[in-house]
Amino acid sequence: MGGAIINDVKRAAIIAFLLTCSCTRQTPPTPSGPPNIVLVTIDTFRADRVGSELTPSIEAVAARGTRFTNARAAVPLTLPSHTTILTGELPPRSGVRVNGGGGLATGHTTLARVLRDGGYRTGAFVGAYVLDRHFGLADGFDTYDDRVDRDPSGAVTLEAQRRGDVVMNAALGWLASSDARPFFAWIHLYDPHAPYDPPADYLTRAKNLPYDGEVAFADAQVGRLLDWLKSSGKLDATVIAIAGDHGEGLGDHGEAMHGMLAYDSTLHVPLVISVPGREPGVVDDAVSLVDLPGTLVQLARRPLPKTMSAHSLLADKRAGPDVYAETEYPRVAGWHPLTVLVDDRWKLIASSESELYDLQNDSGERRNLAKEKTSVVDAMRARARTLSTPIATAAPSVSAETAERLRALGYVSGGSSSEPPDDRAPNPARHIAAWNTFERELTRVTEGQARRALPALTGLARTFPDAPLFQSTYARALKDTGRVSEALDLYRRLVTRWPRNADLYHDLAVAAGAAGLTKEAARAEQAALALEPSNASAANGLGLAHVENGRTAAATAAFEQAVALDPSNAAYWTNLGNARRAQGNAAAAEAAYRRALELDPRYADAANGIGVLLVQSRRAVEAIPFFERALARSPRFAEARLNLGIAYQESGNRERAVEEYRRVLDVAPPGSREYQAATALLK
Repeated sequence: MGGAIINDVKRAAIIAFLLTCSCTRQTPPTPSGPPNIVLVTIDTFRADRVGSELTPSIEAVAARGTRFTNARAAVPLTLPSHTTILTGELPPRSGVRVNGGGGLATGHTTLARVLRDGGYRTGAFVGAYVLDRHFGLADGFDTYDDRVDRDPSGAVTLEAQRRGDVVMNAALGWLASSDARPFFAWIHLYDPHAPYDPPADYLTRAKNLPYDGEVAFADAQVGRLLDWLKSSGKLDATVIAIAGDHGEGLGDHGEAMHGMLAYDSTLHVPLVISVPGREPGVVDDAVSLVDLPGTLVQLARRPLPKTMSAHSLLADKRAGPDVYAETEYPRVAGWHPLTVLVDDRWKLIASSESELYDLQNDSGERRNLAKEKTSVVDAMRARARTLSTPIATAAPSVSAETAERLRALGYVSGGSSSEPPDDRAPNPARHIAAWNTFERELTRVTEGQARRALPALTGLARTFPDAPLFQSTYARALKDTGRVSEALDLYRRLVTRWPRNADLYHDLAVAAGAAGLTKEAARAEQAALALEPSNASAANGLGLAHVENGRTAAATAAFEQAVALDPSNAAYWTNLGNARRAQGNAAAAEAAYRRALELDPRYADAANGIGVLLVQSRRAVEAIPFFERALARSPRFAEARLNLGIAYQESGNRERAVEEYRRVLDVAPPGSREYQAATALLK
């Protein structure tokens, strides 16, 4: 292990030496055709981690390129920040202001679309489900590789991820297959995002600081990219841009992670652009990632779309507009969203109160000068207000048709979703300790430790009755600890309190299903879909409710909607396969199961489903490997164990059949269908 670290360090040092020398010894000629472009975005990447021993590969790129010391993200959240990076539109214009939801609507021109239309070969390789294709960023990419392992239950977990080496493997494979066209590759490395769990070598290198270890691991992947560019002879024909999408709190200003506050710990990001033939340099001016895609379009010598910011980061004169940022995320806690404006000296953070910092003399944002500099605050708030207003008036979230559907389902309809924030809502900075507590307890709930999380969530729900996320997570903890009736009552009150929140209706449906109220579950999922037709979880949940209600055809239609909305979810494809099998459509069922296994080759339910089809078609010997695959992933999967016994029995191997039936009795609850069947078959 120790030797591997030394080799990595030596390789990075050699890269840095060679790249630096290629600039200082002789400026490479400017390519005659459009350059290749590689955009690397590193998630949750603080600016103060660049320039240290953690990032030799990024330092190598900076040594031959332009380093921006004062760059900021538009939002301290992954999806809206990347939307800005790929569209050149600020969040109020793009409409993507938080993670999840419907994502980027059609009609917005992306960097990939411009380059592909200009003759580029385009590929994207993302490290987290939060950037899955159904959130709208895949437009313009020939290849959009978002093969992130999903929750086996099919539940949407935005933090589902894959390691940076897996992402880079996919990207390098695609790059190696390049044709004569110039290429544009976007590579997203999610590793520095919590939970921090770097490979042991990198944790050691980072002096046992897990976040820093993740940064070092991500940088090593950049080193692999540089190795390939150099060995393939493409380095001097390739523009390389590296940016953090946002930072991480790490306790600064009390914020453990990111998204809730808007200090520079989460907005100030690394940004480096290396252009063949361009002299190295450093830019200290305040700049925004919103200008990055337009800069890359201009380097590709393509016409700039009207929707994309036209301020080039590499222009000789960079006297552009103020740097704007925001976070709408505090609304989920009932707190005031934040609007940020930065000029050459001042930084304003505006909520229900104002914070003003002199960045030239107080880079740590420790002294709020808002009360002393009221004229500066007033002027900056006015400028920020013009940027924070959506480009077009938002349509009401509940149309007349949707309102009627909700009433028919027994729910109130609510009004517009474009309500301005309540200026009486608190500044989230005053409650950041409560938010940190919530994030800790939410992690416990998602890890199956709801009983441990319940006391703190109970306190948060009582203290913050206007926080929809605190209330719904408390209800989830009640459900997960067996207090289903209490959870169900709370969810019913929540959808009355926040009638436009589609996620609350879906949560209500899950609780109703757990209580055996399958008809109420179906109604709640239909309400969620009425409010948010792109809600794949609700479509899948509706299918499950229809199955319980014996409506197989309706279930099939709902699962088909779910896979259309979220085609990378193996659980949804498996549910569709089960529904099609129940309808007697074996060929279509097998196609759905096989699609699930393409997405996740170890997905137990899909392997079991194909095995069942093979047994039903009297091909028991062929079915055995599929049941064994299912059990390798989930050894206590009683149904697959029972089916394996049946397959052995059908193929004439009675001894193995008896062995498997007995093992079913070890894993299946007494009285369950599998237990009863195994008992009968043994007799």
